[in-house]
Amino acid sequence: MKILGRPSLVLVTTLAVVWALPLVSLVANSLERDGLGNYAAVIQQGGVLTSLVNSAIITATTVTAVVLITSLAGFAFSRLRFRFRNATYAVLLTGLMLPAGAILVPFAQLNRALGWGNTYAAVIFPYIALFFPLGLLLLKNAFDNLPDELFEAAALDGAGVWRMFRSVAMPLVVPAASLVALWTFLSTWNEFLLALLFLNDPAVQPVSVIPLQFQQQYFIDVPKIFAALLLSQLPVVILYIVTQRRFNLGLLAGTGK
Repeated sequence: MKILGRPSLVLVTTLAVVWALPLVSLVANSLERDGLGNYAAVIQQGGVLTSLVNSAIITATTVTAVVLITSLAGFAFSRLRFRFRNATYAVLLTGLMLPAGAILVPFAQLNRALGWGNTYAAVIFPYIALFFPLGLLLLKNAFDNLPDELFEAAALDGAGVWRMFRSVAMPLVVPAASLVALWTFLSTWNEFLLALLFLNDPAVQPVSVIPLQFQQQYFIDVPKIFAALLLSQLPVVILYIVTQRRFNLGLLAGTGK
């Protein structure tokens, strides 16, 4: 069966080439002058292993918190009835319009007041606040699209709210929850601004700020910067390859009842 016509095939091929060109340029620039020695220098001088561990801790904590909170909140806004439900939901969704720069001063003051300077908490809580609204939107829509008959049958069997959430609803919204987890992972792993401002100690800095270590006042070591960028993105690429099918299912979750 013919899936793609010639025009579609040409378009897809062109888009693939355009997408691949920056990656090819990144690899080529990272090998200039010292070749693979650039990667060895980044690993030795840049503290990549320590930064990878820091990024893993920050990202895993953020993803777990966002998925848990948005799942509970999405179910509550979708299936429970309480006062000011719609108004509260609308207020929470305004966070989608909130740029990272808007929370810099409040969170800087909060970190100073709580003594969170140069700790994982200094960036984890801002990340949760930033990524919560989108996760809430996706999961509420997924819960909305579940048949009401499932919950009516569970209620007849004597299931309470918690059992409905845990045993009936959550298994059916796993694709949407996976999408939230993957999106939060990518956003947290690649976030730069908050990590740069709130984490000044190299012992707690994530991998996203490593390229700055090879930029000085009068000299920029471009090959090592590109090598650091490539190393920092390897976990993201591997994760996407492994979870590509689940990511695609998550994009389709909640599109129809």
